[in-house]
Amino acid sequence: MKNIIFKGVFLSKDDARLNITEFKNAFIQAEESETKGSVVQQYSLAFEGSYLKINFSDGSALPRNPNVYNNELSKEEPNPRQPNQIETKEHFALIDFDTCLFWINNYKKQSILIDYIKSKFKNSIIVAKDVYDQEQFIETIKRLDDLRITATPELFSETHTLTKALTDELNQFEAPCAILHLKYQNKFVGNVLLDKIKSLIKNRNSIRGIMISGRDEKDNGMLFNSNIFSRKIEIEAHVNANEMFEPEEVFRNLIKKIENEKES
Repeated sequence: MKNIIFKGVFLSKDDARLNITEFKNAFIQAEESETKGSVVQQYSLAFEGSYLKINFSDGSALPRNPNVYNNELSKEEPNPRQPNQIETKEHFALIDFDTCLFWINNYKKQSILIDYIKSKFKNSIIVAKDVYDQEQFIETIKRLDDLRITATPELFSETHTLTKALTDELNQFEAPCAILHLKYQNKFVGNVLLDKIKSLIKNRNSIRGIMISGRDEKDNGMLFNSNIFSRKIEIEAHVNANEMFEPEEVFRNLIKKIENEKES
């Protein structure tokens, strides 16, 4: 058994939640490969319930050392791999359409996979944002893009999010749940706005859902979502004699861990 760690980032398409039907229409082929010069990228995809499983491998023919080291003989010998042969490295990714989380075991390969997804939605904007816990988010956020609050109408006034008069107006629509959605354009987070954000997060247990999207001082996307349970998941899976994972076992164990955390 060997440990494998997945990191989760939040994916959105055109500033909205991911739609699994759209992805099923876009990803028709189960197997795809791309060759760019001496580099090859291979993709194996399968939908399972509310998940998209992505088995991804990449590699390059160059650089190629003409020699390899024989560990048993303790000496170098000619490299049996031909210049036109590529030994790819395998990676795993999973999209959870319930939470819009994109899980990947090699964070360095995230941009390659995001670009691959973007290639299927050329007229759309696909955005990936790191998920932060409340302390990190408050300390790091510098610009605000989007704020969404889901709650019963009464809680908007009880948590001082809206005035009582406006809450009474909402109650006239007789909806059991209301969503307040505020959009910003490169809004600097000053002390007053930061205090409002702190107050919202402090009262998160009384509110059905809070999602705050913004950027740090380096303009990197960041997200706080009160309904997202984790940013990292560690699982165990068997490896064969070549230290390779069995993809189906990896995805099975990962999905099981995600489902268990959703229920807890």
